[in-house]
Amino acid sequence: MKISPQYAGILMSFLISIGMSFMMSFAMMAVNVGFVVNFIPMWMKAWGIGFVVGFPAAAIIVPFARKAVSKITGIPM
Repeated sequence: MKISPQYAGILMSFLISIGMSFMMSFAMMAVNVGFVVNFIPMWMKAWGIGFVVGFPAAAIIVPFARKAVSKITGIPM
């Protein structure tokens, strides 16, 4: 299944926010709570909240980041 190239930015933001929220929520849970008995359910709840916040944030930030990188490097993105 192919997705139209016009949706590439949204897809990129979606995939970035999944990975980032997954890793960040794990790290923050481990640091702040430790590996307690109910770590996995707590982590999944934190990951869900992180993704809900992270996806719109990534959708807004990624285009600006691409433009900044393009200006800094001179490479069109």
